[in-house]
Amino acid sequence: MNEQFLIDQIILYLGQHQRFGGKHNETMAYKRLEQLRVLVGLKDAEEATDYLIMKMEGAMAA
Repeated sequence: MNEQFLIDQIILYLGQHQRFGGKHNETMAYKRLEQLRVLVGLKDAEEATDYLIMKMEGAMAA
């Protein structure tokens, strides 16, 4: 899996969790965040979240 795929999946699962709730969507979003953390080489989930936000802001600005 590449970085963009993981980011897209996290956004998808968080959107579904916000709209429909459910433990599955929450769990899958966290799982993808953890995979992104490992792929990019960050030390914890907080750094991965900050990285995700930075990437999303960059995409929205473009």
